[in-house]
Amino acid sequence: MSVQIEFGDTSLILNISGKTMVTTLRKKIEIPYNSVEEVQISNFKFPLTAVKRTGITTIGYKAGIFIIDKKKYFLSYHDANKVAILGLKGFEFDKIVVESEDPEQLEKNILMRCSHINDQTP
Repeated sequence: MSVQIEFGDTSLILNISGKTMVTTLRKKIEIPYNSVEEVQISNFKFPLTAVKRTGITTIGYKAGIFIIDKKKYFLSYHDANKVAILGLKGFEFDKIVVESEDPEQLEKNILMRCSHINDQTP
């Protein structure tokens, strides 16, 4: 995987490697837990209207920074059915879509650290 997820004391850290690091010119994205508004597990539909800022788009891989419906997204996935989608506020990105081997467990781990999200239960 091009993105490894690490849980810090106050933030979720995305460690970026490989082609994703090269095309986005980033090694790390650090997301404060208090910036996370929601976490969803779903099949991400990549729209044809997405505007690529930096990144890679192939049939089997999407990674990088995109503008979708006037919102800034960071994407990193091969399998759109195994992603967690983070809705953020007051952060550089509006949404982060990242693949996980176990998206349900990732959702639980994030929600455990984001007690301010009241409407979701793991």
